[in-house]
Amino acid sequence: MGGAATLPWQGRGVYRDTIVAMTVCVIGGGVVGLACAYELATRGAEVCVLERGRLGEGASKGNTGWITTSFSYPLAAPGVIGTGLRSALSPGGALVVRPSLDPAFLRWLWRFRARSTTSFFRDATQALMRLNAHTYETLDRWLESGVSFEQHAAGLVLVAHRREALMGYLEMFDILRSLGLEGISDLLSPELCVELEPAVDRSAIAAGVHASADRFVQPQSLTAGLAAALPDGAVREGVDVRGLERRGAGWRVLLSGDVIEASAVVVATGVGTRAVLGERRLDVPIQPAKGYSVTAVGTGTRPTTALYLAEAKVGLSGYRDAVRVAGVFELPGRDEVADRGRIEGMLRQTTAYLRDWDPGPLSDEMLWAGSRPVTPDGLPIVGEVPGEPGLFLATGHGMLGVTLAPATAALLAPVVLGERPSDALAPFTPRVA
Repeated sequence: MGGAATLPWQGRGVYRDTIVAMTVCVIGGGVVGLACAYELATRGAEVCVLERGRLGEGASKGNTGWITTSFSYPLAAPGVIGTGLRSALSPGGALVVRPSLDPAFLRWLWRFRARSTTSFFRDATQALMRLNAHTYETLDRWLESGVSFEQHAAGLVLVAHRREALMGYLEMFDILRSLGLEGISDLLSPELCVELEPAVDRSAIAAGVHASADRFVQPQSLTAGLAAALPDGAVREGVDVRGLERRGAGWRVLLSGDVIEASAVVVATGVGTRAVLGERRLDVPIQPAKGYSVTAVGTGTRPTTALYLAEAKVGLSGYRDAVRVAGVFELPGRDEVADRGRIEGMLRQTTAYLRDWDPGPLSDEMLWAGSRPVTPDGLPIVGEVPGEPGLFLATGHGMLGVTLAPATAALLAPVVLGERPSDALAPFTPRVA
């Protein structure tokens, strides 16, 4: 193995006059890793981002890009397992929990079941709300600082074929309101829903809800914008991290033919977190959950908002140049193959809510499947590893990676640089196994 790498940006201050004499290696080039790297760089740290594949090409690539406090709640809720097992028998089920004898998955499922209570749901939702308290301020700061990305701020529109399908959502929104969340409307008529999103078919829906504070971004534009705002040479793609070693007061990041020495390391590798951490006795109960999306221009009246379809459990984002349709939650995720039949079924459900938008013929380039890193309690793992000074985790964000990335980065970066952790991070602290 070669000697320690000389980082090309060492010795240069970035973004601030006050220099932080610290090199931080961020492992993982998805939205969470890049957000952490950017926040560290703005505070004067010298950052190094290592990505096994290409930046933003993992779970960050095919999602809707929603940044939505109204949908920031854990999957673990009363009745979810039963619903998932029943859906496993349906080829078009949106939530599928497949039987598996893998011991790690069985342990995960047992813990998930234990967390699926009303009291835990409320506590976990409150923790996510506290984490998200300054998310929109952070996004605005990024834009004002010159990070370029596509953002839309017209809110999220939830619609349903039947009023009864909204009852569970309305109960969840009541919990969010009781915890202080603002901007969620009462039940809206079909006419008002169509005013908010003209692509919706008035005759196909019974009612809806508008979460006016929510936003969405084009996720590839966000990862590209964050990467472009980092110092030249800070990002390395196609890098395989083989392990981590303590080296005095710092860390050695072992690559296939190289070593990088850093003052601190942030692991933001999603479903690959355990592989990077090696044999450390840490409680990192992450399972891959497979999801699908298709991105198309199509014909007809194109959706332009963030739109959620209650019965189908499908989300749409109307970007400037295309529409992304995303959904399905298969647990455990066994591969990342974009099943064309699964996606076509999702689109049939989608167009049943819309006036005349049609995605048109599907090419392989339009289809996506990927793995979201899901914890049994639905909470990400963010903070310093106990007994390992200078080693930090920012992982397990599940389906909320884009939503939680700004807050994760803004709160974790000061901790990496030696400040006391915010109380808002306490529920997400890594634990020893």
